[in-house]
Amino acid sequence: MIERKAHEYTYLKLPPERELRSCVGLVLAGMAARARIGVGNLDEAIDLLEGFHSESGPTRFRFFLDEDRVVAEVEDSSHPGSWRPVVELVS
Repeated sequence: MIERKAHEYTYLKLPPERELRSCVGLVLAGMAARARIGVGNLDEAIDLLEGFHSESGPTRFRFFLDEDRVVAEVEDSSHPGSWRPVVELVS
């Protein structure tokens, strides 16, 4: 039996305005700093997350810290409540 660990999530819901797209990068950078993870590949991770931002409706992201890593997930717009991991930063 696989035991799943419960996580405390930080949620970010972005409206479709293009000017707010960079907010996801600020949250990821803050989470990485909190976890004391180096910033190598942070720009690429931010670009990837920003690519999921929709201009046709709200986009929901969630983040969690787990030991020495930060995981960023995006909600599947076709299946609300279903999340998929898209970025993992490891120290």
